[in-house]
Amino acid sequence: MYTFGINDEKRKLADLLKAGVVFRLDFTIYHFIPVKVSIVRDDEIISIRVAEKPPVKFIGIGGNRSREHIKLKAFLSELFGFTLQLEYDNEYKPASLEAMFLPYYIAQDVGWVYRHKSFRGLDFVKNFKNDFFDYFLGITNNYDRLEKSRLDKEKKDLEAESRLIHKIEQNDKTLKLANLKDEVFTAKTIEYIEPYKKNKSKLIELEKEYLSLCNKLTLLEESRKVLRRIKRSLNNDILADTTCPTCSHNLSHSVEDTYNYLQDINDTENQLEELNKNIKILKDSQGLLNSIISDINEKKKVVEEEYYELLEYKVDNVTLESWLKNKVNVKLSGELKKKLGEITSKIYEIEDNLSKFKTEDAVKKERNRANYAFKSIFEKHVLELNIKPFEDECFYLLYDIPAFPRQGVELLKTLLAYNFSFVQIIKKTDYIHVLPFSLDAIFEGDFEDESKNEILEFIKKNTSVDQQLIISIADSKSNVNSATNYNEKHFNNKAKLICIGGNTKQRSLLTTYNGEFEEYIDETMGILE
Repeated sequence: MYTFGINDEKRKLADLLKAGVVFRLDFTIYHFIPVKVSIVRDDEIISIRVAEKPPVKFIGIGGNRSREHIKLKAFLSELFGFTLQLEYDNEYKPASLEAMFLPYYIAQDVGWVYRHKSFRGLDFVKNFKNDFFDYFLGITNNYDRLEKSRLDKEKKDLEAESRLIHKIEQNDKTLKLANLKDEVFTAKTIEYIEPYKKNKSKLIELEKEYLSLCNKLTLLEESRKVLRRIKRSLNNDILADTTCPTCSHNLSHSVEDTYNYLQDINDTENQLEELNKNIKILKDSQGLLNSIISDINEKKKVVEEEYYELLEYKVDNVTLESWLKNKVNVKLSGELKKKLGEITSKIYEIEDNLSKFKTEDAVKKERNRANYAFKSIFEKHVLELNIKPFEDECFYLLYDIPAFPRQGVELLKTLLAYNFSFVQIIKKTDYIHVLPFSLDAIFEGDFEDESKNEILEFIKKNTSVDQQLIISIADSKSNVNSATNYNEKHFNNKAKLICIGGNTKQRSLLTTYNGEFEEYIDETMGILE
């Protein structure tokens, strides 16, 4: 498991890791056609060779949240067809490698105390038990959990908004009566609005015409003032005199200056004459201005009278002011109805999408069936191990089982029966991957020989030909009943024995290298490199 990238196992291998050991695991995946796989791990580096393909390397996998470890998890999950999603930080994400191994690994430290506790950290995953069981039992794996969770939340939010809008409509009498009152005043307002629009348009035209005439007159008056100032300036110009005003001598001007001066005077005189004619024409039209003013005043009076007439008009105590307020409520009521329609449409759409998923009731029924299917297997294994039956049914129902109220050998036997039952039932799920069933320290505790024989006989009887079984026991040459004896008595010498330390040394996995397997080691380094 450490070689696969499960970093939780580091603490158990601390002494080995200090020696800088490189780990290699070779195995075959049987799915349609056998595929040979080799995994090599050197501390934070893992290299995986699948069949004859070039090795895939992952560098920096020491942290479970590192980018490389996430890529490694995705690679191995795809390799084994493992698609379990678990809820992390309020969203569903691919499950950890620990969850992939969990059904098939019973750890020595806590695996024989609580069910499915061989790895630390999974207890902190929200809804882990149900999601874990549902996946391995084939109950809810066939949908996108994240999408269903999102749709459920969106539907709840929309339903809450819909209830709020309904509450506003039901509790506000003004909104209820608004639509009833609305049509009462409509006819009168239409009667008022049409002539009002015509009168108002005519009033605007008259005001624009009056303003245009006044602007023209003002512009001409201002132009005349400017021309008069220019004329006075020209009259005071020195070129206007032939005698010096100081010494009485005759002044001599050039022909060109004299010509320009006289030309300016003529131009100014001509412009003033033309301007005065235009002003006279406009002032002669004063009657038109007065007429326009009269028309404006008359139209204003008509518009004002009609407006106040409308203000004073009542139909069933409905006035213009109350009607306008009512129109606001009608508009609000319409907007609320429109919003309700949109919300209802969205809810129908979401429910249609949710109908593709299993309902909560359907899931509960499937879980209940799984509970009793498991119970029939578990009860059988409990009897095989001579365990005292449980009086309370909840200890047989997979989803309901609390901590088993047993101790010592009784607890170990109970968990042994439980785990064999769980593996047996999940193997019926067609998409489930099957890993070697690994039972660490099956004689954990002070067992009598009779209990040991019962445990081994049970394991032999329930071992499957399509699944590798790995078990470990403490052994030494001084034991009366050694691993060799157990192999001969219970497994017909068909079990492969691996004796660590030659049954003489404790915690001694490494031996002195004497040049063995040189080609294999070179191949291993080649995969790693």
